[in-house]
Amino acid sequence: MSVVTGKRRLLWIGPGGMTPNVRSAVADAWDVTACPTLEAMARRLDAADAVLVTPSANADPRHLSAVLDRIDRSGVVGVVLLPPERAGDPALTRRRGQFIFADADASAAELAARLDAAAALQPAIHNLHADVAAVRGFGSGVAHDLAEVDEEMRLAARLQRDFLPKNLPHVGPVRFATMFRPASWVSGDIFDISRLDETRVGFYIADVVGHGMPAALLTMFIKKSLQTKRIVEHDYEIVPPGEALSQLNADICEQHLTSCQFCTAVYGIVDTTALTLRYARGGHPAPILLGPDGQVRRLDHGGSLLGILPQEAYAAEQLALRPGERLVAFSDGAEDAFNSPPDSDGPALLAELQALRHVGCEEMILRLTARIDEHRAVNGRDDDITVIVMDVGDVPPA
Repeated sequence: MSVVTGKRRLLWIGPGGMTPNVRSAVADAWDVTACPTLEAMARRLDAADAVLVTPSANADPRHLSAVLDRIDRSGVVGVVLLPPERAGDPALTRRRGQFIFADADASAAELAARLDAAAALQPAIHNLHADVAAVRGFGSGVAHDLAEVDEEMRLAARLQRDFLPKNLPHVGPVRFATMFRPASWVSGDIFDISRLDETRVGFYIADVVGHGMPAALLTMFIKKSLQTKRIVEHDYEIVPPGEALSQLNADICEQHLTSCQFCTAVYGIVDTTALTLRYARGGHPAPILLGPDGQVRRLDHGGSLLGILPQEAYAAEQLALRPGERLVAFSDGAEDAFNSPPDSDGPALLAELQALRHVGCEEMILRLTARIDEHRAVNGRDDDITVIVMDVGDVPPA
């Protein structure tokens, strides 16, 4: 690789030539080396200051995943430009690691800022790798213990993800998209979206107060305890949201837990034929209902934290939905990701949601993920983040 004095070294992985905005972003600050193959990239990673990945709309997901995996195992930060056609690609939407995401059509100034952020993160990443290597070098026994702990955490993370919905229901005019981003291997957040009958869909987010394995274990309890249906003689009935949260609260209190005993939750049931939403909330951030014209309504009807008072009641609220509206429910980690600067004086998350209201729910989640990664990279704060987006389309004709 040729190195130009005063310039940082950038590996570029992408088809064809650079687009004008990318060329302008790297013009005077970076010495660019194109890597047409994964093997060529692997040979040059250690000497790079950043990696730029520009996948095409029809790129092989397996190859793209292999590229991101190789970057994640290195000490280099990758900047990934997302073309609109890649919205919903699981290789990107479920990716965690040392990446900064940006829109492929972003301005040259914005892309230059992403690359600068990647270069700024580089020393910290190298130091973390060195620290891990040093700890593992203390002895074979310590290394073995670390490997066992690492494997156990991986299995715990996989188990927790197994409790999440594999496929999101598609009922009538209602569409869903989700983001689940643990701060570490496991999360103190849990969510579910499930079809309750022919026309109704239930969804919830619960956020345990705390982090790590104790919080993750309580999310498993919540998943199994939150009752959405109950048997009545030879039939069943759907449990209203308020009753479901009241019973969950009583169940948590009954456990007399010594740590991570509190949680917040919001639970809603949408009738996809009548276009109504009935929801209950306990200490959780108020979901946001966005109108097609940008009008905002906060669904702030609710009660206190779950797990404090066993007799606490959680009343439900019902509202009518209109075609073109979008509901966004989230854990507080999403708010913190955008409002982390101490001098923040406005609802930054709300501004992001309004800016993305014209794109589909899946693309919105993809772009929101990229912007959260950007804020995390700059502000250095990390928390469990869960987001559910529900779009209401036109009711099909009878």
